[in-house]
Amino acid sequence: MFCAQCGGHVTDGEHFCSNCGAELQVPGAVAQQPASSGARATGGSNRPARTTGRPQDPYKDQIQELRLQIRQLKLDLKQINNTMNKTRSHYNQSAAFLPWKIREGSKWFEDFRLMGKQPQKEQLQNEIAGLQQQLLGLEQSQIDWKRQQGRG
Repeated sequence: MFCAQCGGHVTDGEHFCSNCGAELQVPGAVAQQPASSGARATGGSNRPARTTGRPQDPYKDQIQELRLQIRQLKLDLKQINNTMNKTRSHYNQSAAFLPWKIREGSKWFEDFRLMGKQPQKEQLQNEIAGLQQQLLGLEQSQIDWKRQQGRG
């Protein structure tokens, strides 16, 4: 049997190609005969595929992408927190100088301005937690894969 991605020989029962690191347990990942030299992991060019002698980490790109998504969401969360803090700070700075009835209306206005931000903040926190859970799962799979490769 052969890897459908790079054309390398694979043994029955292997989970990843020892040549390119492609996952072999997905449908269509294993071929009965080697791919023609023009179609092998070269994007259709006639040059042979470059190999480094080590299998490629199948989790590296996914982990990097998740980390970038988490960083972006954390930046968005920080921006919402800063906006909420400015709103609260403005109220606290001006409340001391306002008569009681006006202060009460000002507090209501502050609450109204924060009302839309709180659900956004909670949604971002939940998204970050979900992505971090996915990241942990991928990192554990990567560790298992490296152990299987004898590089752990």
